[in-house]
Amino acid sequence: MIKNNTRIASLLGTWTGTTHLKTDIGNYELMAYFVIHIMPDPMRGYACSLEDCLEVNNQACMWNDRGEKECRDIASTLMDWSDVSAFMYFGAKIDVGFPFNKHRAEDTGGWVGPINIVMAQDLNDGQGSRLTLSPPQQPQQDDDAAVVLDRYVSRYVQTPSTEYIRMPANCTLVREEDFRKIAGDEAVKQTTEGQYDPDSSNNGNRDPYEKYLDTCENGDVKPMLPLFQFDFVKKQGGVDDGSENEAIEVKLNYKLMTMPRKKDYMYDIYPKIQNRVNRAGLGFHISGPYCYGNDPKRGYSFDMNFDSRDPKKMLKLEHACVEGLPCTPPAADLYVLSKGSSIDVKPVPDSAAVVDVSPLIYISLVLCILCGTIVHLFRQNQKLRSRLEERSGSGGDVFHGDNNCHENVENDGVLLMETMGNTPYQAMGEEPLSTLEENGGAGSCCVGGDDEGDETVERQEEMQNLLNGTE
Repeated sequence: MIKNNTRIASLLGTWTGTTHLKTDIGNYELMAYFVIHIMPDPMRGYACSLEDCLEVNNQACMWNDRGEKECRDIASTLMDWSDVSAFMYFGAKIDVGFPFNKHRAEDTGGWVGPINIVMAQDLNDGQGSRLTLSPPQQPQQDDDAAVVLDRYVSRYVQTPSTEYIRMPANCTLVREEDFRKIAGDEAVKQTTEGQYDPDSSNNGNRDPYEKYLDTCENGDVKPMLPLFQFDFVKKQGGVDDGSENEAIEVKLNYKLMTMPRKKDYMYDIYPKIQNRVNRAGLGFHISGPYCYGNDPKRGYSFDMNFDSRDPKKMLKLEHACVEGLPCTPPAADLYVLSKGSSIDVKPVPDSAAVVDVSPLIYISLVLCILCGTIVHLFRQNQKLRSRLEERSGSGGDVFHGDNNCHENVENDGVLLMETMGNTPYQAMGEEPLSTLEENGGAGSCCVGGDDEGDETVERQEEMQNLLNGTE
């Protein structure tokens, strides 16, 4: 079961229902009207659906705190979504000529709302059968040989904004203490409880206030808001010729309640004009009296039951504004000023903004090369250090021996020079030379090979010749 958004969207806007009776003699005139403006509910995005949860049966799907779908009873649940929001305006006018000469006009003095409604897709044909909506080539046919493609009925729901519905400041139709029951939050709650009655589904003419008629045993009457049924149909000719146009057939059931007090002159006039109007058989009907305020004769209703398949002369329903009556609520003014609520969808532009990223790329490349070079040099340095440590470990004694050798030679030279400076020169025989040779041999800790040994002997000979010459 998938709702058709295009069809639901076609129901948006202002609907005006009027009933008007006027006599040619006696200046008797009776008029009642209601205006309802339907607009999308922004909370519709939270909607969900379950296979066995039927909105037409006063059930609705709702997400719980755990993110799971649950089927809830509309009458006892505070919903967080709906399909549409509605604003309503009600009014009535009564002119009673001779011999009463009374004239009275009352209305809500402003728009009432928002009132949230779920457009429930109804797959029942009203006779215990199911509408065949798929495939669309084989839908249910009614008595007028029209093809019913889809059907939606109104199901009012309570939302967090329902309790804030307030009576307009200039309301003259009802008193403040009665407003909540007629058009306020209590009226919404009463409608959610009474809009679905499986026992009366096959009896469209049944009075929903029947148990309050002429008696107060069941308490005060509980007024309900207007109930709608929208059928999207196509005549047989339209199906054969392939036409895509569809028509909307509308059923409306609404009883506009009025509750005059005993001291009000309308309290005595209603019973008298009720008989005259109902006997005329023009499609307009006044029902009552119903119990209200613990008075079994106080409540009367203007019955505005309309069916576009069987139009009445006195009852009219227009999907438009009617001159002289309210048209749009303040909440819809922005749509009017913007010339409708349609949204233009434009193609993606060919030209795109160009961002110059070449400097950033160059800098990134340089940084990458520099980082790579540093890493390479670091690794080479580590390898070289490892090699030096390996060589140092294998030839360390020789290296240190050479240092000691040179150190000893230098020390011997210094010692020799100091000795030469402090001791008188004497002729040295073979003994000093041998001593030097011995010292040289003893000091030959340097392991350098034959060449190094020859160099040592030569140095000793030069030293001996120097000493001899000095002597």
